[in-house]
Amino acid sequence: MYRKILVGFDGSEGSQAALVQALHLGKQLGAEVWALWVRGALPHYPETVDEVEQEKSAADSFRQKLTREADRMAKELGHEVHSVNRVGNPAKVITEFAEEGGFDVIVLGNRGHSGLWGRFLGHTTDRVSENASCSVLIVR
Repeated sequence: MYRKILVGFDGSEGSQAALVQALHLGKQLGAEVWALWVRGALPHYPETVDEVEQEKSAADSFRQKLTREADRMAKELGHEVHSVNRVGNPAKVITEFAEEGGFDVIVLGNRGHSGLWGRFLGHTTDRVSENASCSVLIVR
């Protein structure tokens, strides 16, 4: 059924629930589980070079934190996770990464971060579910 599972993982409560479900599913099916964090692009017009370096440093620290958290969760649930990160629009990057990587299913949390519709499903989740070439599992 599923051999490769992709999880959108940003450390939020919704993405943690999605990772737990993906790890359980991966363990039951013997499937690979990949956790993808998508970082937004750096400011187009930074005020100083230091501002860009600070952004890069903060993003790298956050990425390391997410990787440690995903590894900890995977260890607790007895299944391996591969953590990766990319830069760009989250919905676009997730759908492209899933297609290019031959993923069978994308697992996402249902929580959004802004707006009324975002509270119900989540802007990224909504866009991925509309545009993905594979199945999308939305975790509550």
